Amino acid sequence: MLVVVAGILRRAIMVQPAHRHRYRVPPWLVYWVTQLTGWALYIALFQFVNYLDTGRSTPLDVAIQQYFIGVGVSHAMRGIILRNHWLEKGIGFTLPRLILAASLLSVIAFLIENLVHGILTASGPGFRSWTTLEHLGRIINWTLLLSIWSFAYFAYNYFVRHRREEIRNLRLETANRENQLATLRAQLNPHFMFNALNSIRALVDENPEQAKRAITQLSSILRNAMATVKRRTVPLGEEIDIVKAYLALEAIRYEERLRVQFDMEEGLDRELVPPMLLQTLVENAVRHGVAKLPQGGDLLIGVRRGLDTMVLSVQNSGHYEAGKISGTSIGLRNTRKRLEMIYGSGASMNISDRDGMVITEVVIPMRANDIPTEERTSPS
Repeated sequence: MLVVVAGILRRAIMVQPAHRHRYRVPPWLVYWVTQLTGWALYIALFQFVNYLDTGRSTPLDVAIQQYFIGVGVSHAMRGIILRNHWLEKGIGFTLPRLILAASLLSVIAFLIENLVHGILTASGPGFRSWTTLEHLGRIINWTLLLSIWSFAYFAYNYFVRHRREEIRNLRLETANRENQLATLRAQLNPHFMFNALNSIRALVDENPEQAKRAITQLSSILRNAMATVKRRTVPLGEEIDIVKAYLALEAIRYEERLRVQFDMEEGLDRELVPPMLLQTLVENAVRHGVAKLPQGGDLLIGVRRGLDTMVLSVQNSGHYEAGKISGTSIGLRNTRKRLEMIYGSGASMNISDRDGMVITEVVIPMRANDIPTEERTSPS
């Protein structure tokens, strides 16, 4: 019942995506509206069933008493769940502790129920004149109610987290496709194609074999750009091959002005990286670093292990000033956004100057299964 009420409430407050940030209802408000409404519906249903069974309703003061005790002990149950982080644990760990907590709170609810009854009837604190079996039945009834409430609370939070994960995956897929399509457009732009084809044309008569290799490299770059649109990650070795094909093509134009060196730690070829991540950084280093220097420059591409991480670095001759290099801000911002959406706080990207070199370092977890599966957001 609580899950149904929460679902209706969330649908009722949904607005258009463009304005959702403006009218978003805080989780605590959703919780309290659901909590108060759920217990009110339960009491109303209890009254209705009792009327059909006995021909009379439960006295109003008793119904109000049940309502506030139910709200209070279930809220205490929520506090226990959140304080012990049971929402993040497995069912085998949580279930016995959940039942134990429900049983203990049921005893407290039973004691409060009798205390309030004694005060309202002016008979003083004490237990009602029921049999032991009736007292035990009341405790079992409270235990069942709190257990059902807890299961509904778990189901609701699972639903919310599942929806958040779906939205996160959709955003990730959109960001990946936008980045890869943007890279594809950059590679297909007239300037790039004009220079690449001119370089190849100059080789046709002078060095036919090298012209053939250049065409193959260009084809490999374009084919990879189109093939990786739907892929979330690729092996590092595959990414390195594309980087080498790109650099070989650029070397036709820059010749000795482009001096490339790779420094890769062994055993990392099969580690997974976001597609075209390293290629984007290398292209940025060539176009906005080496290409702008009359004498050319050095390009050093490195990959090494960190502490449960992998560090990808691209160093190029030149000087970097944040926000001063035209055309790089969009690519860098896009890369940071992709890293954040894929790895959360587990990845980072930093750009710095050191000894006449611009150094771009990206740190990512060693394996794709280290990608967080849920966003750390407060439960309702």
